[in-house]
Amino acid sequence: MSGGWLIFCCLPAMAQQLTSTDYVTRGAQHLMAGQAQLAVDEYSQGIRLRLDNAEAWAGRGRAYSQLSRYSAAVDDFDQAIRLDPAPASPYIERGYAYGRMGEFALAIRDYDHGLERAPNDVRALSLRGTAYSMTGQQEKALADRIRAVELSPNSAEAYVALASSFHVMGRHEEGFVDQAKAIELQPDYELAWVVRGADYLALGRHSEAIRDLTRALALKPEDHEAASLLARAQAAEALARKPAEPAKPAEPPKPEAPQPPVPETAAVAPPPVAPTPPAVPQLPIAPTPPKPPVQPQGDSTAAALHNRRGRELSSQGHYREAIEELSLAIAADPSFALAYNARGFAYYMVRDYPRALADFDRAIELNPGYKNALDNREAARRAAGSKER
Repeated sequence: MSGGWLIFCCLPAMAQQLTSTDYVTRGAQHLMAGQAQLAVDEYSQGIRLRLDNAEAWAGRGRAYSQLSRYSAAVDDFDQAIRLDPAPASPYIERGYAYGRMGEFALAIRDYDHGLERAPNDVRALSLRGTAYSMTGQQEKALADRIRAVELSPNSAEAYVALASSFHVMGRHEEGFVDQAKAIELQPDYELAWVVRGADYLALGRHSEAIRDLTRALALKPEDHEAASLLARAQAAEALARKPAEPAKPAEPPKPEAPQPPVPETAAVAPPPVAPTPPAVPQLPIAPTPPKPPVQPQGDSTAAALHNRRGRELSSQGHYREAIEELSLAIAADPSFALAYNARGFAYYMVRDYPRALADFDRAIELNPGYKNALDNREAARRAAGSKER
């Protein structure tokens, strides 16, 4: 009895002996396991025990980022940096949170601070490259992405990002070389096949787009983005192969209406008019086929990543966060019909019907045969009408 009583009595005391550092360790373990909310709880206990524990504040900031609570993450990184401004990681992580909030200038500032402390941090270079690209600073984006490849030459993701810079700048062949390198390094990297297929499609190279997008769907059949792009590529290819209709014969010239007579004057006789020679029949001229519209080039890598994150958030019911991600996708590639449709759905779910309808309209304008967007627009119209009534 006495031994059991001793163990029972000691358990609460042992639990109370956990230090702030112990809670930080436990929080990091939860974070590694993808259990972000449990990590928040552990880090919060560490902060409660020691308000000056910079690691606890930084760890909870990372956990908040995993939960897409970026504003809370920024607050925690602020505190971590105030307590210990030396490490690079809190700056880089705060920059990431700012980037996810669309605050790219603040993100770049933080990446600068992080890279001053850790000049060869590949993640910081890649993230700053994306932020530069999103703000139109393509030369700086290219420089960061080249450096990231130099530091991490076996990273397929780094090559895909570098290729994106080349395509945005119109240096397409260099972009395709880097995309091929990414696929060589990691043949099952589905995103590399998707973005290269999208770039081929934008340049009118339909058969190559079809090849890459078909491969992407073989790797990930549920990728709606790849499926939509493949449908567009196949439709464009079919249209290009359709035989031109024979030109219609030119209509014969119609006789001009007789001119009213000009009154003569006594002083001057009208000069003789030479007879008009008969009109020479003209050969029919085949109409010049219209040039296909040039699609605006965007940062397809960033757009694809934000679109995917936005759809994941939407599927989890986080519609406000999804709208933020999908807005970043559209900012990176304004011709991304799939992102407009997905954002329209998120607006629909939060009952913002005017914005939902505007997004569905834009998706259909970009892709007139987009059935899902057409169906969604009808649903939004009905919902908006019932709301008005």
